[in-house]
Amino acid sequence: MNPLFDTTLKGTLGELIAQTHLLAHGVQAAPPIKDSGNDLIAVRGSAFRAVQVRTSARGLIRRPDADTLYHILAAAHLPFRDGAPLVSEARVFLFPAEVVRELAGTVDQYPRALISDELVLKLWQ
Repeated sequence: MNPLFDTTLKGTLGELIAQTHLLAHGVQAAPPIKDSGNDLIAVRGSAFRAVQVRTSARGLIRRPDADTLYHILAAAHLPFRDGAPLVSEARVFLFPAEVVRELAGTVDQYPRALISDELVLKLWQ
């Protein structure tokens, strides 16, 4: 079996973690059949959102490329210890696309963006 690249492993785990956290807050999310630049298509009620997921071991906010189209950035903070992902300590922060350009630093600077029922209701109106 071919090994996964470290970046592929981290990114895939981040997408699955974001998908699971969204589901825990009432959002059904799945990757599109063909990768067109959106990591997840997320549905709550009749609202559909394209979600771009960025994963960081240190909680850094990594903005998508400027020409990438999406509605929501899900910044997944996935810490590692001794090279192993600490999935149970992962956190997901949600940002509407229109504010992403202004973001800098780490997710800890944006506590209101930590996924919650209230934030999900706001983003999937």
